[in-house]
Amino acid sequence: MSSMDIAAVTLELGDRIVGQRIDNIYHIIPKTFILRLRPGDLRLLIEIERRIHLTRFDYPTPPKPSNLCMTLRKYLNGGVVESVRQYEFERILNLEVSTSRGNYLLVAEIFRRGNLILVDPEKRVRLSLRYARMRDREVIRGVAYQPAPVTGLNPLNMEPARLQELRSAGEMGLLEALTSTLSFGPLYCREVILLSGLDGEKPAKDLSTAEIEALTEAVLKLREPILNRDLDPVVVYGDGGAPLDALPFPLKAYEGRALRRFRTYNEAADELYSTQVAEGEYRRLQASRLEEEARLQRILREQSERKSMLEEAVLRGKRVGDQIFLNLPTIMEVLETVNAARRAGSPIQQIQEAAERKAAELKPGMEVQVVKEGLRLSLAGETIQIRYDKTPQGVAEEHYANAKRATQKLRGLEESIREVESKLERLKTGPLLEKETVKIPTRMREKLWYEKFHWFKSSDGFLVLSGRDAQSNELLLRRYLQKQDLVFHAEIHGAPFTVVKTEGKTVPESTILEAAQAAASRSKAWSLDLTSLDVYWVRADQVGGKAPSGEYLGRGQFMVSGKRNVIRGVELRVAIGVVEEDEQVRIISGPPSAVMSQTGRYVEVVPGRTSSGRLAKKAAEILNVGQPPPGARLS
Repeated sequence: MSSMDIAAVTLELGDRIVGQRIDNIYHIIPKTFILRLRPGDLRLLIEIERRIHLTRFDYPTPPKPSNLCMTLRKYLNGGVVESVRQYEFERILNLEVSTSRGNYLLVAEIFRRGNLILVDPEKRVRLSLRYARMRDREVIRGVAYQPAPVTGLNPLNMEPARLQELRSAGEMGLLEALTSTLSFGPLYCREVILLSGLDGEKPAKDLSTAEIEALTEAVLKLREPILNRDLDPVVVYGDGGAPLDALPFPLKAYEGRALRRFRTYNEAADELYSTQVAEGEYRRLQASRLEEEARLQRILREQSERKSMLEEAVLRGKRVGDQIFLNLPTIMEVLETVNAARRAGSPIQQIQEAAERKAAELKPGMEVQVVKEGLRLSLAGETIQIRYDKTPQGVAEEHYANAKRATQKLRGLEESIREVESKLERLKTGPLLEKETVKIPTRMREKLWYEKFHWFKSSDGFLVLSGRDAQSNELLLRRYLQKQDLVFHAEIHGAPFTVVKTEGKTVPESTILEAAQAAASRSKAWSLDLTSLDVYWVRADQVGGKAPSGEYLGRGQFMVSGKRNVIRGVELRVAIGVVEEDEQVRIISGPPSAVMSQTGRYVEVVPGRTSSGRLAKKAAEILNVGQPPPGARLS
């Protein structure tokens, strides 16, 4: 973010978070923090060196807070934001927080090698993301806080005549001189040059008075939106459609590029940076997946080579053992001939000749070679070593044993190959973002007013609401019930009221039946394992919150007068479905016919003995495996 961006953020935060209470603090990744503020459930995201803004994205939080985070919570949780100020138009935002211990200052530095510093009521550094001694200041615990040095003139309160100083930059180009003189940052300094119509490469010493005046006029024009609190926030998009920049107002520098306007600059910045974080994480995961795929392919190749070797070892062990037993008499006689010659002290050449004669006599084609350890025979294309210290039968058994061991290893290897192949297949065809690896932010959906109740949209498009408890039951009927609405109640004690919001339209029979089914299914009849229940419905003007004289109505209880329209034997059934809206997945529930009208991906639930926890897990498993069979029932 530039200094101008921080100025825009500061303007809006002053209106949004001053007076808010810090509810909690989260340390997301090494340089990123989120402050949750209430009321309003606002979230202020601070990424040191990069950005600060309110966010509507939900960032994954670590299971255990860091020591730094715990200390920030200790001092700031429960504190009230008193002020939000930008320090000298620098990329520094100061958050003053009043607590029972006094007023603390949380300093967020959004420049390179910036810091997050907590300054105590005595103006000393209480806590810092990193401690350091630098040439121009030191950030040490317990030492007086020193702000970072300013990088240039503050264009918001600068005297126009100060731009005359640009000439003192000598041969330095205008853009470089302007960037080192003003704390605008490179982008807005380029904008000043574009607005003034000058050449950014022109030596600063050669600037004429008229050119200085043109630059001054451009600076004054550029600061107007901040001083007048007249922002026109936009996100600029690149040629490929990816967000390129977030601006408090459109710039000439991005003329011709696609823009999207936002209500606030905080929203624009949130859209830009959170999308970039998501895309960056997606690319990282994609690269990680390709790396993992290459690793598994390498393992598979090595396993394939090992499998071929083991298969050959199995075959050879059996072949050699078989050949020894098939030719055992011949081998025994040749071996005896050799041993007799050895006992007689015959020279090796005579022993070799004797062995060859005996082999030729008994088994034409069998080659024999007398070596130091024993005999080396060539049978049926196999070379067989018969040692002097082992019988031929013993040698054959050794080869059979080797084949057996190789077979056992082969079984284990084949199982391992199947596992690797399965992993590889899942990696190639499965979703890139697995729950346990995803670290990307997801956009938080704003809750609608009716989501404080049980609700569903009927198959005819009517909103149907049910109380969650006695308190919401009372809220539903006292605050949200309108005279044209219909009210449903199951014929069982303690059942919640269900309301069809008609908006003055005629309610079809299908919606009436769905509302009745919701009223029955939301009652305690479900926990009693009842399969059906009677439900009645009345008009809104038949429901009152006053008890007759001498009677008392408890919380969530109401009187119903006049004729009741009774629906007999309403079946207790609920469907749970998955719908996709605005690139987000949402779980819906309600009567099966209502859910089926919105999605084909659903399961039906009926009363039974399964615990709610196991039931929810079972439903989640079904809904997560592609397209579940319509009408799958859980109980």
